[in-house]
Amino acid sequence: MAGQAGEMLDRLYPAHHAELMARYESVLAASPFEAIAVYSGAPRYRFRDDQTWPFRAGAFYQQWVPCEDHAASVLLFRAGRNPLLVLHLPRDYWHSVPAVPTGAWAAHFELALADDVAAVRRALPDDLSNCALLGEPDDTVAGWGFAALNPAGIVTGLEFARLYKTTYEVECIAAANRCSARGHLAARDAFLGGASELGIHLAYLQATAHSEAELPYANIIALNEHGATLHYGRFERRPPERPRSFLIDAGALHRGYAADITRTWPAEPGGEFAALVEALDRAQLALVEGLRIGQSYVDVHEDTQLAVAVILEDFGIVRMAPEDMVAAGVSNVFFPHGVGHHLGLQVHDTGGKLAAPDGTVLPQPEAWPFLRNLRPVEQGNVFTIEPGIYFIDQLLQRLHGTPLGRHVDWDAVERLSPCGGVRIEDNVWMGPGGARNLSREAFAGL
Repeated sequence: MAGQAGEMLDRLYPAHHAELMARYESVLAASPFEAIAVYSGAPRYRFRDDQTWPFRAGAFYQQWVPCEDHAASVLLFRAGRNPLLVLHLPRDYWHSVPAVPTGAWAAHFELALADDVAAVRRALPDDLSNCALLGEPDDTVAGWGFAALNPAGIVTGLEFARLYKTTYEVECIAAANRCSARGHLAARDAFLGGASELGIHLAYLQATAHSEAELPYANIIALNEHGATLHYGRFERRPPERPRSFLIDAGALHRGYAADITRTWPAEPGGEFAALVEALDRAQLALVEGLRIGQSYVDVHEDTQLAVAVILEDFGIVRMAPEDMVAAGVSNVFFPHGVGHHLGLQVHDTGGKLAAPDGTVLPQPEAWPFLRNLRPVEQGNVFTIEPGIYFIDQLLQRLHGTPLGRHVDWDAVERLSPCGGVRIEDNVWMGPGGARNLSREAFAGL
């Protein structure tokens, strides 16, 4: 199966490459530059230390080159020519060195190999005064005489274009979802088997064949009340005395593209919290099913607030009409984050607040200051849909001290608070026929 997936991606890459060529030609033609150099980046050393932070090539580079370990490499784009790919492959017996590319994608580049950074510079044109550099340059590369570093017009033009995924990109994200789904099921089994948060995390890494540094973001492995911390980041070494719930927000990478999936599992079926998980799962599926081209993502978020409010009323947690709950901000106490974000080369992918390629930014709704995507739902978009219901002490205490607090069943809150919260998150591609749920598709295939 893995081999078949790789063959499919190899077949899709040429059309992806052609689309990138067109995008770069367009932004280059609208700029004062004659070339664009894309820098992969280089490892950064920790302060007063001889060890670096884990390295991953930058997103602009990885969109062209499906390799994460190409440090200090440069892709040079000039209109009408195959891109020049200068790979830094040092002669080194202290550290591992990237392999010379053999994938089908490599045939689309003029390839030059350099065994040190000086050789990378020599492989590029002598005069770079008409060339813009994209990426995070170190001091050495920044001093090579480029005309500009990350000029705004080129950066925002290319980031806006990333809103619209090529078929190759969609299938890379789908492959990352399949990998992540395997990890989620292994993590669920570890939880039900009595493992600690650390043990569950290790089971996830084993199932996905990822090292910790290779994950697209730090895993959230939250047992019991820890699920109320939205970005919980610890790994307890001992399991709780009484496991009640498990919230996992964890992804995977494939050729540089990310999956971002969240699931919540009750320790025991049939109870109140298990019913709450099932209700939110049904609501999340309905939200995905209801997505339409041209729909405002802000409206999607407000529909999600209403869906959460309906559940809160159905479970007797809040005694208010759902519409009133949303209008008064009560639902936001239990669901205090946005419904999702664009997804791709970055977990929180770029462009969600751009009005146009020129960098004009959409106004942030006053009611939803945390919402990451303000654009309409469009064909080609990949984004997440992730409703949640949480019992967060800080927010609940604030609500308790207001007149609206009288509408809350505080006994129900006390019963459910030890379970922390529920979040269900899927990755969705908007195709010509509507929403394709890449995450549910991945789980169904296992």
